[in-house]
Order: sequence, then C-alpha cells, then structure tokens
Amino acid sequence: MIKMFLKLIDRYGVLLIVFFLPAYLFRFRILGIPSTFLEVLFSLVFIVWVFNNFTGLKERIKLKIKKEDKKYIVKNYPFSFFIISLVLASFISLWVTGFSNNALGVYKAYFIEAILFYVLIFNYSRGKGNIEKIILSLASSAFLVSLFAVYQKVTGHYWSGGVDELRVTSVFLYPNALGLYLGPLAVLFYFYGISLFTKKDKQPYTKLKAIYIFLAFILSLFAIIFARSEASLLALLFSVFFGSIFISKRFAYFYVFLGFIIGGIILHTPTLKVFVFEKAQLKDFSGEVRKQQWRETRELLKSPKRFIFGCGLSSYQECIQDYHQDGIFFNAERDPDFRRKIVIYNDEYREKHWRPTEIYMYPHNIVLNFWVELGLLGLLSFFGLIVQFFYFALTLLKSRKGKEEKIIILGLLFAVLEILIHGLVDVPYFKNDLSFLFWVFFGIMGAYWVDLKNSDEK
Repeated sequence: MIKMFLKLIDRYGVLLIVFFLPAYLFRFRILGIPSTFLEVLFSLVFIVWVFNNFTGLKERIKLKIKKEDKKYIVKNYPFSFFIISLVLASFISLWVTGFSNNALGVYKAYFIEAILFYVLIFNYSRGKGNIEKIILSLASSAFLVSLFAVYQKVTGHYWSGGVDELRVTSVFLYPNALGLYLGPLAVLFYFYGISLFTKKDKQPYTKLKAIYIFLAFILSLFAIIFARSEASLLALLFSVFFGSIFISKRFAYFYVFLGFIIGGIILHTPTLKVFVFEKAQLKDFSGEVRKQQWRETRELLKSPKRFIFGCGLSSYQECIQDYHQDGIFFNAERDPDFRRKIVIYNDEYREKHWRPTEIYMYPHNIVLNFWVELGLLGLLSFFGLIVQFFYFALTLLKSRKGKEEKIIILGLLFAVLEILIHGLVDVPYFKNDLSFLFWVFFGIMGAYWVDLKNSDEK
C-alpha cells in the first residue's frame, strides 16, 4: 500500500501541485509554524521524489547527458549559474533584514521552494508526453478559476469593488491577482491549442484536447476582462498578437491586417482613443499612483546602501516610509491648467483634488520590485535568467524541432514576455502561486533545451 502511494505521488504529484497553485490561499499552522496547502503538498511531493530517486540522487543533481558511445558528460541544470546567484542574492537580502520572520517566510516560499519546484518540473518534463500533462493540468486549474469568475459576473456575487466598480476576483482576494495568474497561462494555452490543431499525426482525442485548451483560453480571457485587470489584458493581447506573427506567414498576414483594423478603429473613435492613450500614458488615478511609487523608490535607491543591497526581503514598506507622500493631487477633469490652479486656488479646490495614497508591499514595477527586495545582485540575476531563457527559446526555434514543438516554445517565450509586460506596472513574481508558475515555464524550457543538446551530442 505504501509503495503504491509513493508511486502515485511520484507519477502525479507534480501535476497536483500545478493544478493546486491557487491553494496557497488555504493557510494554517503546523506546530505553530505558518504554512499553506500548496507548501504542504509541494513538501510531500518533493520528499517522495527524493526518496524514490535516492540511489540515483547524484545523477539527478548533476544532470547527465548520454553520448552515442555510451559514455557520459556531466552538465549542470539549465539556468544553474543565475539560479545560484539568485539564491545567494535572496540569502544576502535575508541577512540585510536580520533574518526576520516575514523575510524568512518570503525566502522559503518564493526562492527555496519555488526553485526546488523548478527541479521537479524539469525532471518531470523530460518524460515522454509529460509536458502535455503539465499544460493540461494548468488548463484545468485556469478553467475552474475562470469559471468561478464568470459565475461571479453572472450572479453578481462579487468579492471586491465598490458600488461603481464591481470586479470579479474568483478564488483570489483582489482582482489583479486573477489577471496575474491567468495572463501568462492564457498565452500558453493559445499557442498550445494551435500546436494541437496543426499536429499531423493526430492521436485519439487530440481535437478534443485542443477544444478544451481553447475553452480554457476563452474563459481566462473573459475572467481577466471581468476582473478589469487592464494591464494583464494589454499584456495578453500584445503577446498573442505579436507572437502569432511568428507561427506562419498566414498568421502573420492575418494579425498584421487585424492590427491595422483595430488601430484605425481606436484612432477614429474619440472616446476610445482618449481611454487607450490615457491608460498607455498612466494618466488615470491608478497610473498616477504607480508613478508616485516609482519616484519615491528612485529616491530611496539613491542611497549607496540601498542601491547595492536594496531594502531586504519583505522590508520595502518600512524602508519607503521616509520617502512616502501621503497623497497626490489628481486631475480628474483633465484640466490643462490644473497645476497652476492647485497653487493659486483656495484650500477647498486643493482638497477636492487631493487623493490619499497608501504604502504598498512592493513598488509595482518588475525592475524596482527585484531591486528593493534582492539588491543589485538579485536584479542582475533575474535579468540574466530572462536573457538566457530568451536565448534558449530563440535557439530552439532555429533548431530542427518539429513545427508543433516550436509553437509550444513560442507559447513559453510569449508567456514570459506577458509576465514582463504586466510586470511594468505590477508584481508578477512575489506571490506563492506566481513564483511557482514562473519556474514552471523555466523548467519546461530547460527540458526542451537539454533534449536539443542531447540530440546534438549523438
């Protein structure tokens, strides 16, 4: 019975973690230590994986690639250099905070556990057909999360928003969390669905899987729209439009033509034009708050200590207090003479346009997020990972791999691009589900890369 249980966990454990990524919301204490359902599930699966592979653990830790003459050359895991430097940077940031409880929690969940999950994903992805299983598990998770969001919209059972701004949240605690989770997944589903439809040697249920994947994509898109997560929607649409150009000439012609049509509609519809340009220039209240955060954070980083070490893990709110402004003047009427009037008009006019601003956990910009949390080393390590990921993807796209695999690689590439675009105005990594999801993409890309190097060695 125990052996059967261990085999089941070893076979399906990774898929369960992928499916239950939003389950970090179930929080509890074990012997007084805060934990989540996601952490417990991951720990169980990882321990079983180590136990089942204990005799060959050295081979697992040092990746071996077989050559034609039956000899082995030992190579490190893909991305290993920047992963090690990222872990080092996070440990230094832990030291900067004096090993506080909050910092230890962030270090454990977002770096140690998430990166060990990369090890699981990478090894699991190298099994035949397992990448498809991972994507289908992600699709099932997104399907249910999106379905609940649509239910909220239809029934009006919202969890957040005021009378004039009702936004769905699904299982999450705030609307943007829905966009952050579903945005990159929707991009991946779009490309994977196309790869299934273009498959020449169609296996049983291939079309059925393709329909299911596209249904997950459509539901995710509607959920993001209903959440009014505009940054996520923009990043998603840009990634799908731009990425589709690289699928084939037929896709390229269609999406370029569609882009011209949409651009023309926007430019010739005054209200839509104003809305789009206002959002793009961050001139709405949310955008003005973001810009104020970035100004404050830049002032913070002018200190030599903060420039090099940042604030340390989970310490941004404390660090930024000396630089924070309690509010901003917001030009709701779009008066071109607004700044002059604020100076010369009476207190009643200024009070009417004054909006309080809170101190957020992060600066809401992917560069500043990593800089204040992990210091300069962490920021450089993160972008080193991104550059290497893009290098792997572009190399794989130029390789001899089949068209279906190349479309999946495009999906991974543009899913990460979606994260980066959304990250310009939000926090797409520092959250339990998002940090795990980030390393899912890297684990699959790493598996594709090693398979390519393996074939080159033969």
